[in-house]
Amino acid sequence: DQLLAEVAIGAKTNRAHTEKATKDVATDLAGEVQFAEVLPEEKTDRQGNTTTTAVRGGLIWILSGEVYNLPPGAELVVKNGDTMTANGILAETKLTTVHGGVVRLPEATPGKSTREIEIITASVVLDRAAVTVQSFQGRNNYLISTANNQSFNLRATPGTKVQNGQVVAELIDDKYRTNTGGLLKYAGIEVQKKGKAKLGYEVVEGGTLLWIPEETHEINKDISLLLVEDGQYVEAGTEVVKDIFCQNNGVVEVTQKNDILRELVIKPGELLMLDDPEAVIGRDGTFVQPGEELLGQIATELRYIEYIESPEGPALLSRPVVEFAVPTTPDVPSTTAVNQVGRAIELRAVQRLPYKDSERVKTVEGVELLRTQLVLEIEQAEEQDHNSSPLAADIELIDDPENPEIQRLQLVILESLVIRRDITADATQGSTETTLQVVDGDSIAPGAVVASTQILAKEGGIVRGVQKGAEAVRRCLILRETDQLTIQTPVAPNFQVGDLIVENMEIAPGVRLEESGQVLRIEKPITATATTDSELATAYYTTKIRIGRPYRVSPGAVLQVEDGGLVQRGDNLVLLVFERAKTGDIIQGLPRIEELLEARKPKEACILAKRAGEVKVVYSDGDEAIAVKVLESNGVVTDYPLGPGQNLVLTDGAHVAAGQQLTDGPANPHEILETFFNLGSDDGIYACASYALQKVQNFLVNEVQSVYQSQGIDISDKHIEVIVRQMTNKVRIDDGGDTTMLPGELVELRQVEQVNEAMSITGGALAVYTPVLLGITKASLNTDSFISAASFQETTRVLTEAAIEGKSDWLRGLKENVIIGRLIPAGTGFNAFEDSLPVDDYTTDIGSGVLDEIDDPLEVVLDDRTARTYNLESTSLETGFNRMRSDRALVDEDDELIGDQIVDLAEEEEEEDDFEDDDDDLDDDEE
Repeated sequence: DQLLAEVAIGAKTNRAHTEKATKDVATDLAGEVQFAEVLPEEKTDRQGNTTTTAVRGGLIWILSGEVYNLPPGAELVVKNGDTMTANGILAETKLTTVHGGVVRLPEATPGKSTREIEIITASVVLDRAAVTVQSFQGRNNYLISTANNQSFNLRATPGTKVQNGQVVAELIDDKYRTNTGGLLKYAGIEVQKKGKAKLGYEVVEGGTLLWIPEETHEINKDISLLLVEDGQYVEAGTEVVKDIFCQNNGVVEVTQKNDILRELVIKPGELLMLDDPEAVIGRDGTFVQPGEELLGQIATELRYIEYIESPEGPALLSRPVVEFAVPTTPDVPSTTAVNQVGRAIELRAVQRLPYKDSERVKTVEGVELLRTQLVLEIEQAEEQDHNSSPLAADIELIDDPENPEIQRLQLVILESLVIRRDITADATQGSTETTLQVVDGDSIAPGAVVASTQILAKEGGIVRGVQKGAEAVRRCLILRETDQLTIQTPVAPNFQVGDLIVENMEIAPGVRLEESGQVLRIEKPITATATTDSELATAYYTTKIRIGRPYRVSPGAVLQVEDGGLVQRGDNLVLLVFERAKTGDIIQGLPRIEELLEARKPKEACILAKRAGEVKVVYSDGDEAIAVKVLESNGVVTDYPLGPGQNLVLTDGAHVAAGQQLTDGPANPHEILETFFNLGSDDGIYACASYALQKVQNFLVNEVQSVYQSQGIDISDKHIEVIVRQMTNKVRIDDGGDTTMLPGELVELRQVEQVNEAMSITGGALAVYTPVLLGITKASLNTDSFISAASFQETTRVLTEAAIEGKSDWLRGLKENVIIGRLIPAGTGFNAFEDSLPVDDYTTDIGSGVLDEIDDPLEVVLDDRTARTYNLESTSLETGFNRMRSDRALVDEDDELIGDQIVDLAEEEEEEDDFEDDDDDLDDDEE
C-alpha cells in the first residue's frame, strides 16, 4: 500500500516544464572500480577535450580495499597478488643529486634545517684577501683588502646567493673620478657590444678616456630669473641664476623652451675671438694636439675646440681635456677553482664604463668614469636540463685556519636537496621512513642517490589494483581481512565465483546477505558425514565475499572513473544528467513566446502522430522503449523511432488521435500544420488548408495564453488572435496551373481561392498550394501593404522595391491605416459593415483652395469622418452585419463613391466660381 508516484490528470497539467540538471555521485567507500553492464563511449570535442559517457546504463561497483596515494616519483616494489604485512614496504622514492660534489650534512652546519642536504659542487676562497666589517648607520659594510693594498666593497651580503654573471665586489678607487660633469670621448677603447647598458660597457681593449669638463645646472624655472646672457664668459662664484652660483670659470650656454629656463651649462676654457668666422669652418668639435697652431697660438696641451656666439661676437672656445688611461686588463688578480668533474668557478675582474662614447654627463658633482668589478662566472654543463634551476653560488665568510681573527671570502656552489619529512599514516597514505645513503664529506657523482624514502603499509593484506602498462602508478590497493565477509551455508549457495550480489539477497534457504559485494571463493565441506563437533563445523559451505557498494548509472551520464581504477572515499564516480520539473515564470516564458510568434522550430521537439490509431511500444533487450508503432483503423502501421532522451507519454495499447504527442517535449507548429493538412478532405484543398491553419491557430493561442496564465495574467484571446491571423494567412504555391501565380510565391489564402474559383468557372487548371506558417518578422515583410512593411524592418529596401514596381497600397490592414491617420478597419464604425446611406446634404471640411491645387481629385485620400455624414439619430442607419459584402468589392465601391463625391464637389466649386464671375460682370455693366 505504499505510495510510489503521483501523476497529474488533465491536458494542461501533464505538460510540465522541465530542464536538464546534473548531479555528482560520490563514493562513500574506498576501493576498486568495476563496471556492470555499463558501456562507456569516449567523445572528443573541437578543443580536444575527451569526455566519457555511458551509452548503456548499469551499475558501478566499488569493491572495498585500502587505497594508498603514492607521492610523485615513487616506484612500487610490489605487484598484484603479493601478500603484505603491517609496516611492509609498498613503494620507494629516491632523492638524487644532479651535479654531484661533496656532501655537507645539516648536522655539521649549525642553524640549518635538518631536512636539507647540501652538495658542494665547486668552491673558491680568496685566501689572500681579508674581510673586515664596518658599521655605518646600522648597516654592515664588508670590505675586502688584498695584498697589494687594494680595497673592494662587497656588493653581495654573506648568506645570499649570487647568479652567474653577477657582481660580487667593486674596487674602491678615486683615480677615475671627475670634479664635475662633462663630455666623454673614447680614444682607442673598445667595449663589448652585448650586455645591459645599466650594468655598464665592459672594456675589451684598453685606451684613453678623454674627458671635457663642464658644469651643468638643471633649472626648470622662469626665464626672468636668469642673470647672465647666452655666450657670456663668467668667473667662478658668479650668480648665474637667482640663488645659483657657478663653480668654474667659463662660457655660459642657456637652454630654454617656452620662456622656461631648462638648463644652464658652464663650459670652462679660453675664449678666442674671431675676425673671419669662415676661416675656421670645420674646426668645431675637433681636438688640438700639443704643438699644433690655433689662431696664431701654439697649443701646449690637448684642447677641445668649440664654436660659440658670444655677446662680443663669434669666437672659438678652447676647452681643457683631461686624459684617463685605461689598461686592457685590470691590475687585480683573478681567482679560479675547479671541482672534480671539471666545472670551473671563477672570480673575474672586469672594467666597465657607465657612459658610452660622446655621451654628455649632466651634473654639477663628479662622477666615476670607470669601475673595476669582480664578477662571478660559473661554467655551465653542456647538457643542462631545462627543468633544473641555474647554478648559483653562496657567499660565505670563513675563518682563516692560521689566523682566526681574519675572515676569508668563500664562494660555494651548492645543490640543496630537501628530504621528505617522515609522516605517520593517515586515511589516504601510509607512513614514510627516510634513510640517508651518504655521510658528511662524501664525494658523490652526478645522479647518485642521496636519500631514499619508503612508503609503508598500515595493515597487512593482498596487493590489488596495480594496472599493467601504466606510465605512472599513483595508487595501489591492499585487500584486508576487514574488507571481506565470511558466510557459511548448509547447502551450496546459488551463485558463482566472481558474481556481484546485492544486500538482502537470499543466497541459501533462510540465509540472506548482510552486505553487497563480489564472491571471491566458495569452499566445499571437507567431510561428507559429520560425527563430532569439529567435523560439524566443516560440514558447511564457506563463502568469501568482498564487500562492495553498487551505484546506479543512467544512459547519458558522464563517467569520471575507469573500469579497474582505484578511488578514495569521497571521489566523484559519475555525473548524472537528468530532467527535472522547473518553476515556470514570465522571464522563462518570454523566450517561449518569442519562439512561438517567430514560428521557430523548438529544440528537442516531440513526436506527433500522423494519423489516429492504437499505440504499440517496441522495447529493446534492456526493457527500454526504442520505437512506437501506431496501428490505424485501415490496418496501416506507421513506425516512429525514438531518439536519445525522448520519453513516451502514452502507454502500450492506448488510443492516439491525429496530431497528438507521442513523446515529451514541445510541439513543432510547422509539423502540426503539415500533419492536419496531409489528413485530406473531400471538400478540397481549400478546406484542408483552412482546417490545418485553424488547428495551428488554436495551438499558438493556447500556448501563448498558457505562459501568461501560469503567472495569473489574463489576456483576451482577440489580442493574440490578431497576431496569429497575420502569421497564418499565407500559402506557398506549388503549381500555378493556368493562373498567373508562380511556384514558390507566397499568396494569401483568400486571394488564391478567388483565383481558383474563377479558374473553375473558365475550366482552367487550378493552382496547387500548401499552407505555411510565418513568424511575425517574416509575415510583416511579406505583407501586401508596403507602408506596413516599411514601418517594421528594411525600410529602404521595401520602399525602393515598391517604387520600382509601382505598388499600390489599398489600406486594408491595421498598421497602414494607423500610419496615415485613418480609422482602423475594425468594429461597427468600419464602412465595410454598414449600408450605403442616402446623402441629401453633404458637407466637408475641405476648402476650395485645397481643391484648386489638385489636378486629379481621385488622388485625395479622405478620412471616413470627412467623407461621410454620420447621423446617429437617422432611422435608416443599420448597425448589423446582415448585408456584408466582399472586401474587394466594398473597397472598389467606396473608392468610386468617394471619387464621385470629390468630382461633384469640384464641379460645384467651379459653378460657384462661374456664378460669382457672372455677378461681377453684371455689376460692372450697371456701373
